Amino acid sequence: MKDRANHLKIHTLSIMLSGLAQFFLGASSLYWRELGEVPPTTLVAYRIILSTAIISPFVLIYRRSLCKNLLKPKTLILHCTAALFIATNWGVFIWASINGHILESGLGYLLAPFISVVLGVVIYREALKTRETVSICVAFTSIALFILLTENLNHWTYLSIAATWGAYTYLKKSSSLDAINGIFIETLFLTTCLALAIWLLDFRILLPGELTSKSTRLIWLAGAVSTTPLIFFSYATGKIPLSVTGLLQFILPLTLITISLITLEQPLVQP
Repeated sequence: MKDRANHLKIHTLSIMLSGLAQFFLGASSLYWRELGEVPPTTLVAYRIILSTAIISPFVLIYRRSLCKNLLKPKTLILHCTAALFIATNWGVFIWASINGHILESGLGYLLAPFISVVLGVVIYREALKTRETVSICVAFTSIALFILLTENLNHWTYLSIAATWGAYTYLKKSSSLDAINGIFIETLFLTTCLALAIWLLDFRILLPGELTSKSTRLIWLAGAVSTTPLIFFSYATGKIPLSVTGLLQFILPLTLITISLITLEQPLVQP
């Protein structure tokens, strides 16, 4: 009885954290828009560096068994691949937020749950309830009609976001690592890639001294803005069915669409 109560508590907490992660990710578009004068490549670089700086102390303080996991090629490859997907997703999302394509971002994240749900059913044999199946079919039909009837959409934006976020969700579900270790491996891998790009490819990012005072203050929050929802999301993903995770992901696009309509006054249907 006690085990059942604990399981229910963890399940409920996981659903709450997953929902909060989606909301924070959607609301973060307003933060990135305030950094519009900074190149998206520089913003992605700061996301990577500061995220690693935030996660590293947690790994050291709690002495998590990271070394054993690093010795497992399958785990390492899985999280390095996930890192590439999330870095691409970060870049496209930031670019879209800065350039007024919030609606396309919302549409991309609206499509991503379908990828998660399909993978959950096909790969993990998760069963969908009748009402879940009906809801998914209605939602997918609505999105398809919206795309067909709406002109001037930036198609590569929503397709890129849908593919990268859907794949990232699937890979995180496939991992046995906890949230902190998983994100640490991903950010450490991306930091290494960034260092190699700067060293070998002359890749350049703007330093804080080259930014305005407003951007300098805001950019130091990039790590917290990036890692907080990912930690929530990673914690929850392994503890609830992927089909439920996919349904909760609708919170993110709804947040983005609301922002595009109310805050940015981006029309839902563009003539």
